[in-house]
Amino acid sequence: AGGGAFGYKMDDIRVDVEGLYSQLNKNDVTGAAFNPDTVADSLTAISGLVNVYYDIAIEDMPITPYVGVGVGAAYISTPLKDAVNDQKSKFGFAGQVKAGVSYDVTPEVKLYAGA
Repeated sequence: AGGGAFGYKMDDIRVDVEGLYSQLNKNDVTGAAFNPDTVADSLTAISGLVNVYYDIAIEDMPITPYVGVGVGAAYISTPLKDAVNDQKSKFGFAGQVKAGVSYDVTPEVKLYAGA
């Protein structure tokens, strides 16, 4: 799994474009209660989102809480070995809600932690 983003900051508002990739292999799941013969060898998800964040400025503090939302699209392969109607993958809506904090290392550099 992995991803990346790039964006632009305007005062207390930030906007970014984010790409994510993840893959779950059947052999990575242990102890699950499913029939392995009906499950595909792997499931892949690729998504692209546009996110908007609001930084909640606290005066004279190097830590800034933030909240954000994102919308976009996702490509997902079916988790079934034999797809219904031969549809092995599908595009769909993707969305997320984010929150976290940033730390001012310098006025130009910030570290972010969030979910």
